[in-house]
Amino acid sequence: MKKFVIILLVFFSCSSSFSQTTIDLKLVPFEITNQNFYIDNVIDNRQELHLGVIENNSNKKVKLRFENGTATTIKNFMDAALPKSGETVPITLKVNQLKIEEAQTSIDKRTARVYVEFSFYAANGEELYKVVHYEDEVFPVSSLTEIYETHEQRIRAALEYCLWSFIDAQKANTSPKLLKDAIPDDAISSKKASAIETYVPLGKWFNMLTFKRVTDKYNEGWNVSYTGFSDHDKDLIIPFVIGYGQSRAKSDIVQERGFSSVDSYALGFGFNGYLKITPGVYFDLGLNVPIGVEVLRDLEDKKSTNFLIGLRANQGVKIIPWKDYGIVIGAGLFQQWQTSKVINRNFGFQLELGINF
Repeated sequence: MKKFVIILLVFFSCSSSFSQTTIDLKLVPFEITNQNFYIDNVIDNRQELHLGVIENNSNKKVKLRFENGTATTIKNFMDAALPKSGETVPITLKVNQLKIEEAQTSIDKRTARVYVEFSFYAANGEELYKVVHYEDEVFPVSSLTEIYETHEQRIRAALEYCLWSFIDAQKANTSPKLLKDAIPDDAISSKKASAIETYVPLGKWFNMLTFKRVTDKYNEGWNVSYTGFSDHDKDLIIPFVIGYGQSRAKSDIVQERGFSSVDSYALGFGFNGYLKITPGVYFDLGLNVPIGVEVLRDLEDKKSTNFLIGLRANQGVKIIPWKDYGIVIGAGLFQQWQTSKVINRNFGFQLELGINF
């Protein structure tokens, strides 16, 4: 009995985590003049039969599907666009990929995508055309409801693009007579065409809160920062970074300069870039402008302040071993110049520890 209850709990837990919802694809006709073919058959050649796992307007993970299945739904869409007639040639459409994606791609933006890969075949089974395409649309990061409600529009736009791409290719590469004859084998190799776009996956968005311990010849301090970035395989990743730090000059240096203590408080703004070494490991390059204030006390305990502005460069390695939630580890070097009354130029080391979410 206990085993049966456990099985039921696991089943309902999985069902609630990935419930299913359907997309009703609208059959909105668009004008195609002088058509010489129609879509006779649609074959769904995908391994994953759902359309993708996304967040719905209730912030729950759901699997998206067409109510009547992918092949039937696309066939009905193509029948509305290209009605069969006695003068048209049958074409088979194979669905190699059709999926919906969405991801946070900047600090305040979220990208929704429909990705498709279709192949068109003549009646003799020869491939005439292959097209890969994606429809992207960018929304405010809080617009989950609008994103969820507009996936259907992006699917229709992707289907229309692929159909027009095939039509344009046939106009450029074959004559109506060749198409009606299903294109002889000796002509296909020279007439086959494709429209392949470079596919760049939507990157996973990382939020990181980190604490840095900073030390150099003259100072000891710390820094806390927030970093947000979209992970991808491009050469350079530009994160959004904001940080706050404090440091205290070492007592022997301070006394040499005629002070009893010197404390610095600064916000950091500037440029940071990550170069991906391997998944989860990044080379961190930065150039920042710290702006703040220096609080000085002389040997008679008289307090004064000094405006700080500087230039800081850093180089290091950042490790994010777990993609969803986990620990961030980093280490590196820095070089700094600032308008301090004690130390203007220095370099040192920093160790970083934090979390990503």
